[in-house]
Amino acid sequence: MAAELKLLPFPPGVRSRQVETSTLSFHVLEAGYSPTRDRPLILLLHGFPELAFSWRKVLPLLADNGFYVVAPDQRGFGRTTGWDTRGFDDVDLSTFSLTNLLRDIIVLVHALGYRSVRCVVGHDAGAVTAAMCALVRPDFFQSVVLMSHPFNGTPSLPFNVANDPAAATSAATSGGGAEGAAADVHADLAALSRKHYKWYYSTASANTDMTSPPTPGGLHEFLRGYFHLKSGSWVRNDPHPLRAWTAAELAQLPNYYIMPLAATMPEAIAIDMAQETDADKQLYQTWLPDEDLAVYVSEYARTGFQGGLNWYRVRTAAGGRYTRDFDTFAGKKIEVPCALVSGRQDWGTYQEPGAVEKMANGTVCEDFRFLRTIDGAGHWVPQEKPEEVAEAILELVRGCK
Repeated sequence: MAAELKLLPFPPGVRSRQVETSTLSFHVLEAGYSPTRDRPLILLLHGFPELAFSWRKVLPLLADNGFYVVAPDQRGFGRTTGWDTRGFDDVDLSTFSLTNLLRDIIVLVHALGYRSVRCVVGHDAGAVTAAMCALVRPDFFQSVVLMSHPFNGTPSLPFNVANDPAAATSAATSGGGAEGAAADVHADLAALSRKHYKWYYSTASANTDMTSPPTPGGLHEFLRGYFHLKSGSWVRNDPHPLRAWTAAELAQLPNYYIMPLAATMPEAIAIDMAQETDADKQLYQTWLPDEDLAVYVSEYARTGFQGGLNWYRVRTAAGGRYTRDFDTFAGKKIEVPCALVSGRQDWGTYQEPGAVEKMANGTVCEDFRFLRTIDGAGHWVPQEKPEEVAEAILELVRGCK
């Protein structure tokens, strides 16, 4: 039996419950529930290493504006159960595929008694799921807001290879997995004594490294540093998009993105946290006080990180082994109204060069409404600036009438 659910510090009007479906038993947070289902549904999808709890401040703000708002713990996270919990070598990674994550959300929505979603909102890795929702089922998901992770488009498949030998040769030698931004620079990064965090997250040791950190302060201090260093209170300068991913350009990113070669993630975080003053370390209390951080510490101490890390393993697998389902949508654009919201100090927005521009200029989205860059926020924009986030979501939804 799962450990008793910690009494979470929810704002008034937010409640927690389990929703049983044919695929998973979802733990959800919700606000604005109506038994007559007369309120339009907004769905909020968290990233890594987050939980439904990460939306606690946004949920009541949207509910106060007439919506039923639901934030689930996604497959592999928190109190949601029924997914493949086997170890690193035995888990069926195909169950974490893009289309399976989309299926989870559609099944959940039906279980909640709805046949459409007014807006699906995704942050970080959750933005990948949200983009899939909008891309594949524009009849079901009426609009989409992506946060901290722009949509970079659908696959470009080898074209005219049946008639052009040169094209066939090019296709045969083209690169593999879904995360193409850094896929060909690992040797060059290693020569600079660095490595990319997504490929570290895909290693067998990552879960143990992070669940039982080899650094002072254990899991609490690791998560404290991880959240703090990616927040607007830490990043002093505005990030800027890099136009080409050479190893030298990647090496400009902070340690939590391009890690020291021999370091675990907790060790990489500790390097930067050691340079922080006590005053700097207190800045996180303004948006993630200790009682809220304790929720993450408690949950990840109980579950470990492997469920969430499996998402990265799917995306980085050589040859796109687990992302071939995405080829089904080659050339397709997001058709529904779309917006991108990011903290101004969020480096993550620019991990895939040109993605923001492709959304804005119509290359990958047919109805892009606006880019909202929020001052004073870093990567955790729903927690750092919930009022501004809710305002942006409402602006898109109201503009779609």
